Amino acid sequence: MSQDLTTNNAVESTPATQNQTIDFSAMVEKSANLKGLKPMITLTADYIELEKPSEFFDGVFCGWQEMEVIDQTTGEHKKLKAARFLCDKQVKINAGAVLVKELERAGIELGTALRVTYTKKEGNTKLYSLTLLG
Repeated sequence: MSQDLTTNNAVESTPATQNQTIDFSAMVEKSANLKGLKPMITLTADYIELEKPSEFFDGVFCGWQEMEVIDQTTGEHKKLKAARFLCDKQVKINAGAVLVKELERAGIELGTALRVTYTKKEGNTKLYSLTLLG
């Protein structure tokens, strides 16, 4: 990660902040007051697996991330697109191919409240339904 201090007390940092300019003075001030802040949400994602047909979870769609997995047959490292959901103040991810395709097909926007239901399994493929919550 590269960091360059500029004359206006801003830090430009990549890639973590995706080229955002941040007020360094505000960051220093916030860091001095951390004891007065309370935990709000855990950002580290846990994988959410639905095991049986009719199981579901309710969550707010909060985007995508890439997961690296190892193919159990070939030992090859593969990258999978995974959906991120905010479920009761915890980030959950699922990389089910059908779920990812259904979210893309439906054009689900960030911040959309959904119920994700595991409906059935066909071969090795889990099928899901998406229901808007409101």
